[in-house]
Amino acid sequence: MTLRMSPDELGSKTSSDKDYTFLHRLALFTRDRKSIRDQVIAVLLAGRDTTAGTLSWAIYELARHPECLAKMRREILDVVGPTKPPTYEHLKNMPYLKAVINETLRLYPSVPFNLRIALRDCTLPRGGGPDASEPMPVLKNTKVGYSALVMQRRPELYPPVSDTFADVAVFSPERWAHWHPKPHEYIPFNAGPRICIGQQFALTEMSYVLVRLFQRYSRLDSHMFALDGGNPVLKADVVLSPGQGVHVAFWESDKKEHEALGHVDQTD
Repeated sequence: MTLRMSPDELGSKTSSDKDYTFLHRLALFTRDRKSIRDQVIAVLLAGRDTTAGTLSWAIYELARHPECLAKMRREILDVVGPTKPPTYEHLKNMPYLKAVINETLRLYPSVPFNLRIALRDCTLPRGGGPDASEPMPVLKNTKVGYSALVMQRRPELYPPVSDTFADVAVFSPERWAHWHPKPHEYIPFNAGPRICIGQQFALTEMSYVLVRLFQRYSRLDSHMFALDGGNPVLKADVVLSPGQGVHVAFWESDKKEHEALGHVDQTD
């Protein structure tokens, strides 16, 4: 139906119309069915599976690290309170929440493997020679695969382990308080001209969901150890997801707990 509409009909529709959809917007730019189908698939894949996978991993790790959950929840209650929906400004003012998401994406990048094709003859700075320390030639049309999952867990790209910097294999949001990765060493959304255009939307969406969840729930109990022995199974199709699901119990908070902590909204 959308493709049957004239340009004038499409141009007259606005986002305030109840029946306005993403398809109407696409049809303004192209009537090519394959192009529209590819764009819709890209939006559905990038907009749903990636955030769902990352949120699953965040809950997996927060259930294993109750001290991290408690710290994040304290920040949520201090900034937003126990019931009010967070605004974008609220989300920007929660550094530990951001650190939890960053650490989740460091260990479990949404797209663990990716591919690029060389548009012209070029070189990579390292990878050639007998010890892989010399430049490596890459000819035009060569397919170059890379893995954010592998790279973001390489110990040599991180500071030494210390009292303030945990081992790279450990989930530790605290590291983000004083550590800033170099460009292209932390690429959960890729980088360069092909960086994910939905990066900020995804981060905002995940932040919002975590805030709303842990305004309501104060504790998680993990039931994963009996399944994976503490070593999570990674299911890497297009998007990285927990291979055995995430089996946890949510414990709902109550008003008495909020009162004890001094967190009660004026509307309560």
